Order: sequence, then structure tokens, then C-alpha cells
Amino acid sequence: MNLVIENCEPAVLVPVFKVEDLATDDTLRSLQRNEVLFEAGDLKSHLYRIETGALCIYLTHPDKTREIIEFALAGDVVGMGFLERHATAARAVVDTKVRCLALDEIDRLTAEDERAKSRFDDAVEREFALRRDHIVNTGSPRQLVQLAAFLVALAHQNESEGRDPALIDDTLECAVVAGYLGISVDRLAKMLVELDELGMIETAPDHGMRITDMKRLEALSDEIADPLLQSDLPDAECQLPGS
Repeated sequence: MNLVIENCEPAVLVPVFKVEDLATDDTLRSLQRNEVLFEAGDLKSHLYRIETGALCIYLTHPDKTREIIEFALAGDVVGMGFLERHATAARAVVDTKVRCLALDEIDRLTAEDERAKSRFDDAVEREFALRRDHIVNTGSPRQLVQLAAFLVALAHQNESEGRDPALIDDTLECAVVAGYLGISVDRLAKMLVELDELGMIETAPDHGMRITDMKRLEALSDEIADPLLQSDLPDAECQLPGS
């Protein structure tokens, strides 16, 4: 018995695409040689994975000289770090194509790729160093560095007395700290915001403040040698206000 199917067209092979192959072309950006991908100070909008070509990552100093940080090649991800704005610039060395990735993909990228994790760590350290140098070289750097040293000393005092060194109790009045540093309460508030933006401290509900990165806070405090905050001085001379 034969089964006859009328009006049956010859079979046509249809290519099967992976989901990633259906991604729109707007995730791929082409750069001509010497074209800038981002400038220092630009708000970060994407991470960029180099598909082909190469990027020069560099820093422009106030005297307009350029310091080359690195050359990023195919497979490298650039635009990483902890700041909201780029601290360096990226320019195409040759005709280059980059894939634009969402900023929130950083956790997945660093979890899946050791090289991406290493590059992310390097970018964070570089941004921190550049931000610290900017603070030290502009505005009222000594005041901010003194505040960092004060918080480090207070943390050490908490530890020596059996308390959590990372928690700065809100019983220490801002006016007392501001007076100790010789600044206004408003200036103190602005400096605390700067340290927060650097990822060194954060607000701790029911406690006041939490030191989130003691290592970096200590690195910033090392920019000065304030005799009132030196651990090798007699206890009476190291006494902090309000203690």
C-alpha cells in the first residue's frame, strides 16, 4: 500500500542557529585605527571584549603627555573597575572590533575566566591608585589623608579593646572629629562621601560606619606621618578625641 501526499514540495534544509548567533549587530562595534573607544572621565556604559585588533589603554597627564598602561588584544575585556567613570582612555591601534557587554556581566565574566578576573583585579587597583593620586595632588588632600589615618587609628584602638575594628560607633560625634581635624562638619561629611566612593567605608545601620577596605584605607593614610596617629608613640600621646 502506497501513501500518496499531494502538493508536497521538496524538502528544504534550513540552517539551525545558536541563540548567540541571533544577537543583533548593535552589540558589535567597529573602530578605525586611532579611533577612541572611551576617554578618561567618560561615564561607563559597557564592558568591551576585543574580538579582533588591539586597543591601547593610556593615561593623559595634566601636561598632556601620555602614559601607556597596556595594549589589550583579542579576547581581553576592557572598561572594568570600581569607579563609575573611566580613569583611563582606550584607542584602537589598528582597525578593531569590540563586543559591547552589559556592566552587570562582570560577575559572570570573572567567575568563568581567570584572565578576566586577573584583569579586573588589576583595573580596580589601577583605578584606586589613580583616584588616590588625584586626591593627594588636588583640593585639600592632607585633610582627607588625615581622616583616613584617624579612622585607621580608631580601628586599631577598637581592636585593642576587644571591639570589632571595622565598626566605627556613631557615638563619636562629627563635631568632635571635625574639630580634631581642624575642618568644618560639612567638609567632614564630603570627605566621608569621598571615602565611600573609593569603597573604603560604608554606612552601617545601628552602628554608624563600617570600614570595608582596611588595606586601602591604610595605604591612603600612609601618605602622611601625623605624630598624633603614630602607633609607636606613648599611649597618652596616641589618645584619640572622645576616648
